[in-house]
Amino acid sequence: MFKASRMIRKGVTLVETIVVLMIGLLISIPIIIVTDKQDRDWQCVKTEFQEKYLLMQQQANLGYFSEFDILSRQQTIFIGDEEITLPTNWRADNYTKIRWKKTYVTAGTIRFFNVKTKKYVSLIFQLGGGTYRFTT
Repeated sequence: MFKASRMIRKGVTLVETIVVLMIGLLISIPIIIVTDKQDRDWQCVKTEFQEKYLLMQQQANLGYFSEFDILSRQQTIFIGDEEITLPTNWRADNYTKIRWKKTYVTAGTIRFFNVKTKKYVSLIFQLGGGTYRFTT
């Protein structure tokens, strides 16, 4: 006299929830990678620039040389003999040479241009002590 009981299910199972989350994650990964890549690359350029700029200053102060130039050509920033590659699709927009000497640094702005997004980033040096900043 057993009656077949029907299971009435309310809600979703854990497996169904995981499947839906995995599908959403797989769909969003390309968007996250494309959006984050340029920001991360410019952050790497800024960090690498700071490290190499400080290294060149230290070497100059130790007497290895008395001055060095900072400039950009095509997809590269040059700090003396050191090179920093720009992120993908970025190019130097102008030719400006900034001279670093023990007593002063010339003022100048090096601009970079993204050929796809038409955005600009500038590396600005102030006259005097060699203070610089990146602007977007």
